[in-house]
Amino acid sequence: MALPWHIPLEAVSSLKENERPVESSQLLHYCNLNIHKNPCEELQTGLMCEIGMNNKEPSVIQRHIASGMTVARLNLRDLEPDASAQLIQSIRQAVFNYSTELDYVYPLALIVDVRGPDIVTGDLKGGPRTMIELVQNGTIRLTTDPSWRECGTVDCLFIGYDHLTELHPSDIVYIDSLTSGKIKLSVLEVGDDSIECNILTGGTIGAKMTVRISKVPNDVDISNKKNHENFDLISSDSSQQPFEYMEDQIAWAVAFDIDAVLVPNAQNSQDIRYVRNILSEKGKHILVFACIDSVLGLDNIDVLLSEADGIYIDKCVLSTDLPVEKIFIAQKVILAKCNYAGKPCICKAVINEQIPTLCVTDIANLVLDGADVLSLELHYDSPLKKFSPSFDAFRMAEHCIAAAAVICRQAESILWQPKTYGNLKLMQNTLEEPSKAVCVSAVELAMRSRAVVIICLTNSGRTAKILSHGKPTCPIVAVTRSCHTARQLRFWRGIRAMHYFEDPKNTWILEVESRIHSALDYCKAKRMLTAGDAYVVVTSLRRGVGYCDSVRLLYASARDTIFVE
Repeated sequence: MALPWHIPLEAVSSLKENERPVESSQLLHYCNLNIHKNPCEELQTGLMCEIGMNNKEPSVIQRHIASGMTVARLNLRDLEPDASAQLIQSIRQAVFNYSTELDYVYPLALIVDVRGPDIVTGDLKGGPRTMIELVQNGTIRLTTDPSWRECGTVDCLFIGYDHLTELHPSDIVYIDSLTSGKIKLSVLEVGDDSIECNILTGGTIGAKMTVRISKVPNDVDISNKKNHENFDLISSDSSQQPFEYMEDQIAWAVAFDIDAVLVPNAQNSQDIRYVRNILSEKGKHILVFACIDSVLGLDNIDVLLSEADGIYIDKCVLSTDLPVEKIFIAQKVILAKCNYAGKPCICKAVINEQIPTLCVTDIANLVLDGADVLSLELHYDSPLKKFSPSFDAFRMAEHCIAAAAVICRQAESILWQPKTYGNLKLMQNTLEEPSKAVCVSAVELAMRSRAVVIICLTNSGRTAKILSHGKPTCPIVAVTRSCHTARQLRFWRGIRAMHYFEDPKNTWILEVESRIHSALDYCKAKRMLTAGDAYVVVTSLRRGVGYCDSVRLLYASARDTIFVE
């Protein structure tokens, strides 16, 4: 029996002086907000940053982690396997160095973008350095005729996409431009092997420009997909070739123990199943996130949610297929559906180091709408370098991450709890599964007792995910022996995973108490728990049960936890 984090109930104050009852409406809640109140020091929303060749040094990555980064994103599309392996080595070295400073393992999740070959234009008639100007209100013909592959002109361009003629009049085609913005074309007429387009937005293009066609559904069996029936780890003879096929990227992700993959432009369940088939048995533990890049994906959001483990939204990409004035509606719909289904949602957020105040409202609204992770776009080639030779892009990126963390903590502190607490379907339906019944009880108990934290013991992370689905009013600390589970729980908002690696105890009761002991020390170190605070513990009374079957309400003391054998 482990004591004495129990304290006598007489020492527990019924209501702290700085606490006030929850307001009956959101209007009154906002009216009575105290702008001078400091938010909780523990960030509940995750922050994702892309790690590439610009910031590959372990010291730079460690500074990003210290500023608040919880998820590292890798884009393998234009990298060689050796360069990708060096990035992974740098990330894990940074995590090791940071964990050594903290005296506990810091779980940093890794997510990889997996993309197939892009749709591109052909070469131009004058050679690889030739550029042509597409003038607004003009017309141009896009063709799949191979004879135009190397002789494109201002009147006709080759497009390497066999389904080009499946478009309909008024459909939109986007082409990357060498100048700012994208070239926008509207289909006028569809022929046997070409389409006639009106130039809505002009620009300058060169050879091999990326084309975006979102109205044509994806075909997972197209010929440029690599056969993966006998796919295994990446072969040694291709270690010097950049990743071209999605299968190579997924094989690399499995080999290097990546936690999640991003599926671009997911439009239906077949896109997710295709990736899961490639992952096969070796990669079944890897999370699959569906990127909503088109209206087709947005219309099929319910199907994608049922197949995928989470959703990713890039409002800039989605705005190329959806009117700009409807982007905020799409964002709220997707976030609400993800919260209702209990699956994480990653949202793209841009921080402008020149005008940071413009980004505050966007980031805060994402947190208030229920985003689990914010994907930050950091620019290392800032125009400020031209005016200030001493400008440090890495330090500016570090400040941007820290600023985003502060904004998130402030937004989390003003949430009106009745709006976020509880999922009516989850709370009211009959819970035949024992795990859900226990977790719902724990969430209810934490709310009524004003608990400051819920501590749960988990192996697969499932208990912590169900607790997060219940939307408790306090953070969740998940204690697990699996480092992979600890990293993956970074994608769920409100969960703080703790990797427990102490030697196993002789009995299960001592093992449970030892894990709770470590969790309490972690909470006190993070200032999440102080003397007199209530906390809820969700554990299992027997080893190997497969679910947690015990819920306890305890109160913290000022003393350190000790074991009483």
